[in-house]
Amino acid sequence: MLRELLYPPRCLLCGQLVGLGKRLPLCANCDPGIYVPRGDRCLICSRPVETAGGRCVSCRQQERRIRGRGSFLYQDGMRQSVEDFKYNGMKEYAKGYALLMAYYDKDWIEAIENPFFVPVPIHTKRHRERGYNQAAELARALSKRLGAPLWEGLIRIRNTKPLQKMSAVQRGKSLAGAFRVGEGEIPPKGTAVLVDDIYTSGSTVEACAAALWEVRPEQEIRFWSLTIRA
Repeated sequence: MLRELLYPPRCLLCGQLVGLGKRLPLCANCDPGIYVPRGDRCLICSRPVETAGGRCVSCRQQERRIRGRGSFLYQDGMRQSVEDFKYNGMKEYAKGYALLMAYYDKDWIEAIENPFFVPVPIHTKRHRERGYNQAAELARALSKRLGAPLWEGLIRIRNTKPLQKMSAVQRGKSLAGAFRVGEGEIPPKGTAVLVDDIYTSGSTVEACAAALWEVRPEQEIRFWSLTIRA
């Protein structure tokens, strides 16, 4: 309670102060449900698609293998919220995001056999600049919320250029070999669920999966991102 008095909670989506003791850090005017993808979703990445049981254009073109779930669309208020979480020091948002993800995707995560959460790592240089890894904050919050193990044995060994303006092909080339499992680390048995804040082309997830398979070729892998670019 003292922490809340010193650092009053703010709405995840608009940044306005919200009342103390609220279960969800959301104001009365903001509804995260408007950012949940509706209708049919891609079998691989979960983007909205026009045909049930199909794959989106991006997953077809890039032949993506790692299936997963993006809980919310990266749009408007949700987009600004994620940018604040990622770049503006609002790492406390992770707890609220974890609660929302667990609520909206409860059936999906409960269907995964023996999941453990693996945060997508950032390079040490970027970690020094930001002070934290937003994916790790989110993965820790999900681990506490859902009681699934957290494994942080994946590391980033190359600091790639910003990916935002790259094509899917360029992203894939840039990220190839950018990750590896830390020396002496072995992923647990079960299903590795790669956790990140934004899913765009899937290149990051695929590169992380390749690193895990180098150590444990039979590893089952999924991804779970806070948001997904439609």
